[in-house]
Amino acid sequence: ERAAAAPAVQAFTGAFGNTVQIGIPVATALFGEAGLGIHIALVSLHALVLLSVLTVVELDVARARAAHDASASLWRTLRSTVRNTVIHPVVLPVLAGGLFNASGLPLPAPLDETLQLLGTAVAPLCLVLIGITLAYTAGRAVLGAVRGALGLTAVKLLLQPALVLVVAHWGLGLAGLPLQVAVVMAGLPAGSNALIFAQRYRSQESEATTAIVLSTLAFVLTAPLWLAVLARLA
Repeated sequence: ERAAAAPAVQAFTGAFGNTVQIGIPVATALFGEAGLGIHIALVSLHALVLLSVLTVVELDVARARAAHDASASLWRTLRSTVRNTVIHPVVLPVLAGGLFNASGLPLPAPLDETLQLLGTAVAPLCLVLIGITLAYTAGRAVLGAVRGALGLTAVKLLLQPALVLVVAHWGLGLAGLPLQVAVVMAGLPAGSNALIFAQRYRSQESEATTAIVLSTLAFVLTAPLWLAVLARLA
């Protein structure tokens, strides 16, 4: 099961950016309200892609489990796949929020204030989670994960925004503010959800944690690089 999930965890770490804790403040500071609106729309689309990826991963893991468990029936495998895909700390809140927003119902003020209060704790809790994982991970394991984490960091901060720039600008003709927001979002560091995903399957936890830390630090250097590239295209 861990072996089946490992490639997906690596792909998730290299593709899923910190679009909320870092992405929203960055988009607001660089592009204002107009850019923030585009960023939020992209975050929603990002969640749909994430849901599809999780579904595929769950199917692969379920298939690996069934191969080693003769008692695993097709029905049990499908039921477990659907349940684990929907009841997920990343997917479930997105689905619930989207359904409630589509209903058009107003959010009661006390509940809204409570959710905002809980939302302010997300970033600190994610940092604590990463710190605890590093503290309980053997130093040798972290050192062994550095090489893979460096590769994932390069993919996240350099390769992904480069692909988005090429496809969006020269392939789809995107320009101006939408292009800038899309490229900067693609170049965000790896998100802490990658660690949650890794811990879910007990796979590549050290590599995911190290990649989150390294990419967050390196983002200070790569963000000005992509802004300079975008400025030349303006």
